[in-house]
Amino acid sequence: MCGIYGIFDPHEPLGERWLAWAQRAQALLAHRGPDGHRQQLFLDNRCLLGHNRLAIIDLEGGTQPLANEDQSVSVVCNGEIYNYIELRQKLIAAGHHFRTQSDCEVLVHLFEDKGKDLLNDLEGMFAFALFDARRGELFLARDRFGEKPLYWARVPGGGLAFASEMKALLALPGVDRRLDIAAIAQFLDTRYVPAPRTHVQGIRKLQAGESISLGPSADLVSTRFWSPELSANGNEGFRVPSVEEAVEGVRERVREAVRIRLRSDVPVGAFLSGGIDSTAVACAVRELLPAARFSTFCASFDDEQLDEAPFARQIATHLESDHHEVHFSPRELLPLFEDLIDHYDEPFADVSMFPTFAVCRAARQDCKVMLSGDGGDECFAGYRQTFSYYRWDRLRRTPGVNLLAEKAFQYLHNGQRGRGLLNFLRQDDWQLLRAGHTQTPMLNWFLPPHREEAQSGLEDLKATDQHHARLPYPLSEMEATWSGYLPEQILVKVDRASMWSALECRAPFLDSSLFQFVTHLPLAYHFSHGQGKALLRKALPAWVPPEIRWREKQGFTPPLAAWLRAELRERMENDLAQYPEALQEVLDPAPARELFAKHLAGADCSDQLFRWMVLIRRAGRL
Repeated sequence: MCGIYGIFDPHEPLGERWLAWAQRAQALLAHRGPDGHRQQLFLDNRCLLGHNRLAIIDLEGGTQPLANEDQSVSVVCNGEIYNYIELRQKLIAAGHHFRTQSDCEVLVHLFEDKGKDLLNDLEGMFAFALFDARRGELFLARDRFGEKPLYWARVPGGGLAFASEMKALLALPGVDRRLDIAAIAQFLDTRYVPAPRTHVQGIRKLQAGESISLGPSADLVSTRFWSPELSANGNEGFRVPSVEEAVEGVRERVREAVRIRLRSDVPVGAFLSGGIDSTAVACAVRELLPAARFSTFCASFDDEQLDEAPFARQIATHLESDHHEVHFSPRELLPLFEDLIDHYDEPFADVSMFPTFAVCRAARQDCKVMLSGDGGDECFAGYRQTFSYYRWDRLRRTPGVNLLAEKAFQYLHNGQRGRGLLNFLRQDDWQLLRAGHTQTPMLNWFLPPHREEAQSGLEDLKATDQHHARLPYPLSEMEATWSGYLPEQILVKVDRASMWSALECRAPFLDSSLFQFVTHLPLAYHFSHGQGKALLRKALPAWVPPEIRWREKQGFTPPLAAWLRAELRERMENDLAQYPEALQEVLDPAPARELFAKHLAGADCSDQLFRWMVLIRRAGRL
């Protein structure tokens, strides 16, 4: 886990301003790699690769950039290649010679043998930049699920600069910092800016499972080498296992995914919320390391409705882990409110970034690597919108039911019994996918000169949802979550929150073998007792009590609505009063002011208000 950056000019040596930028990028990314840094120039000073290191594997010898035997291929990598031991053995048998024990060295040797197809052999979380001096080509790639970020920008003369975080590229001389209006509309709709856009026109980011290359012609070539495409006939051509066989298959694959993610030369711990996902990971660790010291961390809240600490404590006691409860204190974290928003660089409005940062910061005092349960909801249909009305889906598809449910829905008020079911029954597959998006007339927020561009951003989101809607619900929702919410919100939140404290987070559920297995199982296997994650629940050890095994999913969300009426009220008022110049010609602030008035009067408009607050903050920094 590290921070990487670099720049390549296909035609001429890098000038002083680009070398000075590289020094600035190294400083801006220092939090991602406090254990050392190194830069190296290649091809008559036309390419620079830089690396800030968080030392995890081969502490003494793993300094990057790393090169092949004749120094013709070099790489800087952020992340971990979990199957590096197996790949290394094959490469040595094929005649390759290694200089280090680093997991990332396999990249240069594998590239020699397979070129860009090396990506198909990798099990890991990574964003890397590989320079092939023989061809004069820069090759960037991001892992399948999007665990590690990578941003890029074109530079004059046909070149390209890249960095692990956007802050480094915002310091790039001459970068176009004008707002991307389509991206702003997408952010207000979803809470994040989906790749490949960012909120400024001159900077883009790789999508999960994407690679790009730039050679002597200065033409940028993009390839999507993997995407989480599901199928309505996912088990066609496969022998369908029994439920019991599926449970055992899940148990084996989760254990194997945890095993290879325990590869480290520094202490590894695990987050333990008391939920199903983190419990499964922690139990697998204890099975694999029955006698080892093992640290677990949990966030606790004053609000009993939010606090999962008692459940985590129960699991930790049985596992005999060295358990730590991190109390989430608004008094301690609110002073960091603006700094944390700024740290994400892009507009990003997931308020759970605050407790995530708190527990990561505490974990870093004891461990350098943590295992998380991220991806469990995606793998095992754990989101409430996936399983809540699954048994009613056949009725929803019956001709005429949508219309009847729509009429009945109009007669029920919010909170009335049956309204949620009617809301489900009245919608088609595409409408169900739009349920997570804002329902406000957003285009009217944009001033007339910018509405067409804002509309294009929303149309892109609509087209993406229509692609997912080719599948029957809830498969469509599961694919949409794998493709959007997971890489763009969940994994962004965890990467920035953890790396601010130089902590590496590994997600065993984001394992390609596990994904391949669970996505070819019958959908019905995922549901039981009115809940999702049936397979994972059944795969837990027998000693896990029913009150944990079958309890409902719980969020990780601080009391934002209350904050906006108290601790954050003055900040929101100031933001609306000191509306940034970059937004004045783009967005009308009146809708935000109306939302704030409604919120202070008792309505809960916190979700939308937080988006406005974040956007105002980030636009004001351009």
